Amino acid sequence: MKELLERIKRRNTERTADAAPPEGTAPVPKPPPDLPLFFMLSHLEEDGPVRLDGVKLGVCEVMGLEIDEPKLGAFAGALNALDFPVQLLMRQHPPRLGGLREKLQAAQPADLPPQTRAASESLQRLLTDLETRDGILDRRFYAVCEHVRVDELRGLLARSGLSVHPLRGRQLRMFVVAAALGGSPAEFDEEATPEVEINRRDMHIGTHLIRSLHLGKWPRSLAPGFLQGLMAAGAPMDLSIHLGPIPAEQAARTLEWQKVRFESAQSLSFKRGRTMSPEAEIALEDVTRLRDEVQRGRERLFHSSLSVTLHARDEDSLKEMTQRAKAHFGATLGKLDNLAFRQREGLLSTLPLALNAVAEWRTLDTSSLARLFPFSPPDLDTRSGTLYGIDMRACSPVVYDPWDGTHLNANTAVLARSGSGKSFATKLGVLRGLTRGVTAYVIDPEGEYADMARAAGGRVLSPGVEGQGMNPFVIDRGDDEELLQRIGSLRRLIEVMVGESLGAERRASLDHALAGYYAEHRERTGFRDFYKYLEGQAPDIAHLLRPFATGSLRNLLSDEGDDLLGREALVTVFDLRLLEPELRPAAAMVCTETVWAAAAQDPKPRLLVVDEVWSIMQHPEGAAFMVSMAKRARKHRLGLQFITQDVQDLLSEDSSRTITGHSGRALLQNAAFKLLLQQDAAAITTVGYAFDLPEDLQRWLLSCPRGDGLLLARGQRFPVRVEATPEETEVIEWRPGSHR
Repeated sequence: MKELLERIKRRNTERTADAAPPEGTAPVPKPPPDLPLFFMLSHLEEDGPVRLDGVKLGVCEVMGLEIDEPKLGAFAGALNALDFPVQLLMRQHPPRLGGLREKLQAAQPADLPPQTRAASESLQRLLTDLETRDGILDRRFYAVCEHVRVDELRGLLARSGLSVHPLRGRQLRMFVVAAALGGSPAEFDEEATPEVEINRRDMHIGTHLIRSLHLGKWPRSLAPGFLQGLMAAGAPMDLSIHLGPIPAEQAARTLEWQKVRFESAQSLSFKRGRTMSPEAEIALEDVTRLRDEVQRGRERLFHSSLSVTLHARDEDSLKEMTQRAKAHFGATLGKLDNLAFRQREGLLSTLPLALNAVAEWRTLDTSSLARLFPFSPPDLDTRSGTLYGIDMRACSPVVYDPWDGTHLNANTAVLARSGSGKSFATKLGVLRGLTRGVTAYVIDPEGEYADMARAAGGRVLSPGVEGQGMNPFVIDRGDDEELLQRIGSLRRLIEVMVGESLGAERRASLDHALAGYYAEHRERTGFRDFYKYLEGQAPDIAHLLRPFATGSLRNLLSDEGDDLLGREALVTVFDLRLLEPELRPAAAMVCTETVWAAAAQDPKPRLLVVDEVWSIMQHPEGAAFMVSMAKRARKHRLGLQFITQDVQDLLSEDSSRTITGHSGRALLQNAAFKLLLQQDAAAITTVGYAFDLPEDLQRWLLSCPRGDGLLLARGQRFPVRVEATPEETEVIEWRPGSHR
């Protein structure tokens, strides 16, 4: 930034010298000031900008939060402890997704099939379209103060539950340039010299047409989320709030004087036989209440100022955005002033300079300022990973990477009624994962994913068919802890395979047999070898497993060792539809254990999708198996995605059932991401209680369109819309024999 501004200053100096008139000619008008002077910026240091008056500033980025009463109370507490001036800045502009596109391109496997490659290229075009689509914005929140107080400001905001990150180096430089010249922080052309033109009611900075407004008349009362309604209008803008705390003693004296003045006016009116106007009575009540609260230390007073700078492509768009902004404040009896002939002052007030150049203030109390809460709504746009949807509230892309290490795990729970679009959303997530190197496995009880896997260049296995058996009995004994955990998983698998609980004595015998078998057999083994060993150690248990060794299910388990690892495809679907319903839970667990064996031997980003997970969870051992896998999946970079439409059964607390909702809730607790699509009316109360959803979100989940849903992640709620390109839809909905 410093080099850029110095270059601009040198160019302006050269232009001024070149334009100097010859001697004896009339003087030319004085050129406009240099851009550094125009923006009141002296220079930029590594950890903060410096204003022309020599004041060094600290800039922090603040992560957004949802608004609720506890958060408002915590924010009010932070304001009460504030004793220095602060600027709170909200910026929303069209996103710049070039970096994300480059990361996706770099992560794309070289051997993608043509259909999958076309889907990947279409995602690149969709990201480009989002950069210019009306209503799609990149929203960021910042706090600015003098550099010597920045640590204190960080502490206050952190204690109120906000995540705060100081800006330094290149990130700070890009932010300052973006704020000054308009737009989102992104790569900028250092050779460009933007021109500035100041008009009566607007300004031109480069290609940006901007207009600054100031809140001259504040609403009498502010509702929580007041500013979020303005930000959700979908207009590129910068909104700045300047706060200057008033000492408590001075505030108390001022309020007492105002109270005396109102009471004197009331007494004079009574003497003249008149009554006070309703406005005067309300003002007296407000002053009396506020004086008492200030004296008790519950409230403080602040000099406050609010300015808005709108950005547009043309005059018509700017006029429309101005009308919408004024209408938003006008609905609450507030008024935005145009700042005629003061556009530069308005712009400076919305730059990260901690400078209220408009120099107009309004006195507000802590509660009113807390209701503004300028750090909401949150978004889930990490610019890492891939696109999962569009945030309908924040009007921003939903972009994240479950495997980047910043989340609790890579597990996802999908809960929805039939026909809500859960299969489409899951297939889209699998397909977009394939295009960046995430290997996927799908436990498919109804054959819904087979066609998509074939179209994407994957494979479909049918457990139980000869030559397509699984071998979950391969264990890497290099890790003793892993060996112990896998033996427990195999014991639970065998209990599900036999279809009954073995009881304490048989369970102990089976555990002893497994431990002894893997102590003796260090080479890769299969089920038939273990079955022969089991016949000698626990013949009664071996008798129960006979159908899997010599009976009709002999092809479910294989002795082919590491065949799955040796021929690992982009996506593998285990199609269980040929099996009887009562055999599917056992087959699903066999497939899941096999995937776990692959993940344990070669950790890399993998996704395991378990559709209709309730078919496994309804067995106590199956439920324990799934919960254990959800807890351990992170260790081997395995992301577990489980889907169910039996939400009521998964979360039920009915003790008469074989498995209660405790295991279902434990499974959900070990999922960092939860996607709730349209819900059934019979289950919405259970869902609302399980996820602590307010009534408005519960009603929305009952009637939201197909493909819309609520994503729960990082302790926040994100209403999202799943959006796919035509090329992606073609792969997802492909059928054999269809024309491509």
